[in-house]
Amino acid sequence: MSIISSIPVLLGDRGAELRADSGGLLLRRPHEEVRIPFAAVAHVHADGRVVAVELTAPAGMEPTVYRIDGVSRASATVFQEAVNSSLPQRPADQDPVDGSTLVTLTPRDDVDAGREADDEEEDTEPLQPAEFVIRCTMAAVGLGLLALAAGVVIAGDHVSRALAVLLLGGSGLAIGRAAIRTVAILWNEWYLPRHGITVEAQPLLIHGEVAYGYTATDGKLRPAPGSGGVRGETYHVAYHLKHPARVVACKSLGAVFTWLPMPLILVTVTVLIGWGTLALALPAFR
Repeated sequence: MSIISSIPVLLGDRGAELRADSGGLLLRRPHEEVRIPFAAVAHVHADGRVVAVELTAPAGMEPTVYRIDGVSRASATVFQEAVNSSLPQRPADQDPVDGSTLVTLTPRDDVDAGREADDEEEDTEPLQPAEFVIRCTMAAVGLGLLALAAGVVIAGDHVSRALAVLLLGGSGLAIGRAAIRTVAILWNEWYLPRHGITVEAQPLLIHGEVAYGYTATDGKLRPAPGSGGVRGETYHVAYHLKHPARVVACKSLGAVFTWLPMPLILVTVTVLIGWGTLALALPAFR
């Protein structure tokens, strides 16, 4: 086994640090500390200034990978060779364990607010065409509502009618937006468990309370939605491959369809309110 003290410490971007000790590897980030025992490491790969730690995984299962960027090229090469030579020998006929179950994640309290904001920007998804169309449509409807209220006043009717048009129409606009968001949530709950990446949400002890988190392929720990059936137990979540922050708790198809009437009800209410808004405003133009 290599002498641990001779393995260099890798210092990466955004204050990240990767080092080896007698028990395994320790990856420190502004938000967390990740303890990876040698038994969980399949191999370490250095590619320029990027070092990736790939964990063991059973056959047919996607292995978890932790990465650190912006390290010294020379240190990365030495680190790769030293750690790989320090890994325990595994029987060739034995199916490896899921290394992610051996990893210990510890949230760090000394989080810098600026770095936290940077991480949130990294998790922000680019604006999708459908979302862009929805926002433009909502803005157009809102401007049309303002124009309708102004027309009521210009037509010589009471200002109270114009205010009623604004309040009723604004309520319909808000309910319509809620209907769209509900459809998006239901779509993700159906789509992600079938076409995304499913992992286990692990319980974490934060300030004496149990919370849940998951680690995506980029190695970042993120909060998981939902909660386990029994306090302290793991449960499955599914996230989008390109946008790991888009995540849902896995549910049965029946549980997803149970909420299907909700957007239908919201759409019906939106249509009725829209009709009521026009019925309230049109008499002013006669």
